[in-house]
Amino acid sequence: MAQQERKMADLRLQNCKKEIDELRKENLHFRKENGNLKSQNRTLRLENEKIYKEIDALREEYGNLKSEISKLRSEHQSIHSEIPNEREGKLMDNKLESSEDIREPEENIENGKPLKKKHWVKVPFELNTTELNTEQEKKKEEQSDDKKTPEKPPKTTRKQCTSQTGNTYNNRVQRKECIASIGIDFGTAFTGYSFGIKGSKQIRQPKWGEEYGLNTPKTLTCILFDEDENFLKFGYDAIMTYTRQTRKDEAKKQFLFDNFKMELYGRVLHRDSMMTAQNGKKMRAMKVFSESLRFMKDHALEMMGKHTSGKKYSASDVTWVLTVPAIWSAAAKKFMTEAATEAGLVSESNPERLIVALEPEAASVWCKQLPSEGFMEGDLEEAETLEQISGTQYMVVDCGGGTIDVTVHEVAEGGRLKELNRVSGNNMGGQTVDVNFKLFLRETFSEKVFDDFEENHPSEVKRLMYDFSICKRYEGDVLVQCPYNLQELARKVKDMEDYFTEESETDWESGSILLSGSKLKSFHDESLNGIESLIERILENQNLKIKYIFLVGGFALSPYVINFVKEKFGSKYKVLFPVDAAMAVVKGAVMFGMMPNIVESRI
Repeated sequence: MAQQERKMADLRLQNCKKEIDELRKENLHFRKENGNLKSQNRTLRLENEKIYKEIDALREEYGNLKSEISKLRSEHQSIHSEIPNEREGKLMDNKLESSEDIREPEENIENGKPLKKKHWVKVPFELNTTELNTEQEKKKEEQSDDKKTPEKPPKTTRKQCTSQTGNTYNNRVQRKECIASIGIDFGTAFTGYSFGIKGSKQIRQPKWGEEYGLNTPKTLTCILFDEDENFLKFGYDAIMTYTRQTRKDEAKKQFLFDNFKMELYGRVLHRDSMMTAQNGKKMRAMKVFSESLRFMKDHALEMMGKHTSGKKYSASDVTWVLTVPAIWSAAAKKFMTEAATEAGLVSESNPERLIVALEPEAASVWCKQLPSEGFMEGDLEEAETLEQISGTQYMVVDCGGGTIDVTVHEVAEGGRLKELNRVSGNNMGGQTVDVNFKLFLRETFSEKVFDDFEENHPSEVKRLMYDFSICKRYEGDVLVQCPYNLQELARKVKDMEDYFTEESETDWESGSILLSGSKLKSFHDESLNGIESLIERILENQNLKIKYIFLVGGFALSPYVINFVKEKFGSKYKVLFPVDAAMAVVKGAVMFGMMPNIVESRI
């Protein structure tokens, strides 16, 4: 036994020695690798130090350039401010010199008396001198001689200069020059803006909702006021504050308005018109719209400053373009103009800084300059952009949240546009799909259950509809999460599974409502039929030679809309879908502000 134990101990010892040897080898290997890593680390540190030195040098150079640029800007401004005065002086000098050459006679002697030489005095630019004719002067001189009274220089009458140059100069002195164009697309479901700095071709817009895990070019058309009607939040901030950070009792006191743009459709409006909030209380519509525009104005000016090295801009520096649906009445457009004035976009002294543009026209301005790669699944065939092909006719179908607007344009010389058919539209936008979804929920859970849910849990209703708005962008079966309190109210009547049947093309699945693709499409049918009737009515005009149909707007992101229009009209016309379809209106608005006369003629 002792020998066996000794042998076992020897074996263990040998194994331990082998393991120690292997560990030593590994240790040597690691030391070598560590040495290599240290040498690499030293190399990287040296390279890093070089890079930091280069960065410091670049920063110093950047600072020098920045100071030089600021000096050049100040010099430019001082020179620019002197130019009008110099130009004025030169114009006056030339004018007076030429008038002296023509009108001033040489000193002559008549009846032994020298004729008086007329003296021309330089006067301000907007004034002009009018001389008396020679005969009148002679008579006055003779009369003065006969009466032996002291001679007086002839009186000159002054009149306002009516030359185009004079008017242009006066306008330039009175008004600041616009240095940017900002387009605001005040949508039914989403609102956004874009801006362009004068002299730059780039059009920029912010990203919204990043703090909530979102990244969208527009924010929700939603505004929140406290119980004293003081503005609190707009957009995603408003809906998130209302649904996630506000208790139920407090929510009932606050004024929440969303999807309120269509309140202006088909109504007789005035400054004291009222709107109903989610809590059932009323507020002046003018305040709701003006505070919304004020928020967008302030956000846009601040964002523009961030993109120009912190420069501060005021509303008077900008041409504002506010887009409105084509089907709106003149009263609705006037209401928006007054709201923009109350919001501080423009003042009553400079109303020309505000342009109210039709949404499909703005979208058309954007589409005509897009290159072939600016469209999904399509090309322009003949040229890089439409504006290069004079005579090309195309239709723009703007599918928004509230309205569908259609316009037909022809490209004229110089890329300008001719309207070939009066702008038309209806109120069958994407919001119609939301209404049909709500009707489905009401029919499924009963009016009593859903009314109770809407009245007592308004924040959950908003969250439900927001989830559904995302589902609208998918084709096929979708899952819509059912809010907790809707489930609780429904279970008091019967089990959740019993509300859904195979015949209804819906099902209950782990706290969510499963909608089949055909059921989801049925919610779209009313809108799709509205789009079809609008397009067909225009195409009945045999004089039109339309080649392209452009689909733009947020609702155009729906695959059901795209596939439907292609299926109905794709065989005769080239249906194109811009990559940035949801921003076509607002980006076109910026271009509209830079070229307000781009539409040559309208019907």
